[in-house]
Amino acid sequence: MCDAAQHTALVLGGTGHIGAAIARRLAEAGYRVTATGRSDKPRPNLAGTQVRIAVGQDALPMIAGTDLVVDAATPYPVALHGRDTAGRTKQAVLRSKALLDAAKQADAAFVHISSFTTLPRQNPSALSQIGQGVLRGMHDYFEVKQRVEDSVRRALDQGLRGCIVNPATCFGPYDLKPKEQAFVPMLLGGQVRGLVRHDLNVVDVRDVAEIVLACAAQGFPHVQVPVFGHTVSLRDLASQICAITGAAPPRLEVPSLMGLAGLYWMETAFALTGRQSPWPSLPMMLVSASYAATPTAQQIDLHPNLRPLPQTLQDAVQWYQQIGAV
Repeated sequence: MCDAAQHTALVLGGTGHIGAAIARRLAEAGYRVTATGRSDKPRPNLAGTQVRIAVGQDALPMIAGTDLVVDAATPYPVALHGRDTAGRTKQAVLRSKALLDAAKQADAAFVHISSFTTLPRQNPSALSQIGQGVLRGMHDYFEVKQRVEDSVRRALDQGLRGCIVNPATCFGPYDLKPKEQAFVPMLLGGQVRGLVRHDLNVVDVRDVAEIVLACAAQGFPHVQVPVFGHTVSLRDLASQICAITGAAPPRLEVPSLMGLAGLYWMETAFALTGRQSPWPSLPMMLVSASYAATPTAQQIDLHPNLRPLPQTLQDAVQWYQQIGAV
């Protein structure tokens, strides 16, 4: 158990969506929090908090004297056909190893924010296993996430205090991605012309933050904590979001494989001309990788009460309105 009021936390990627939710919750609990980020633009997702923002600084020296390190900033490729993909994967693993070594030397606990894509499915069908295998081979995102998580797991098995948190698809406030990369603003702005037939699992970023806080407060009773929320079809999710503002949901709906194939070949065609597609296929791949799930025993042990999905979506829409994205 730890007394948060006497502890410090370093949240890598703390100016991003999940990272900001974690940084805010730790600060509310009494931690002295430093959040790192790459952009020197104002960060409204940390406004009104006591979180210190460090931009463009080397994180390794900052770990010394820190009680808790949360890594929500694993670098991963977004473009499908980037340069030197093997080199970028190696760089991400080396970065992780350096952070883990620094945390061990500083006797700091370490929480790694990973992805639901690294988790084994429960009772998967043979067809599902084949499809997921093909999907993982299509984009380097999946290998980066898996290899970095593996490096963290080895460090935890060797005695490093901490855990791995694997959240499902995150919604809620504090997202500052460009409008053209954020589903809710694009949907409400009429830029999403069609949807795919697929179920996904949605969790509030603030529930993820509660899990991280509970892990630290309880002395890390679980090495790995999958965090699932509400299973909903993409069609129903879009309809609920549009109903909040009265926007019309997209009428077109296609099989997920058809939608993914279209974006994949469009991005490939752009790459052949030396350009990046304005509609990268990675988000669609993550939708296709998502699946119906229920909260795990580890998650319930730490944080049994999830926010209702309507509240999460309402707060997300209000957030995007607040920052002028909707």
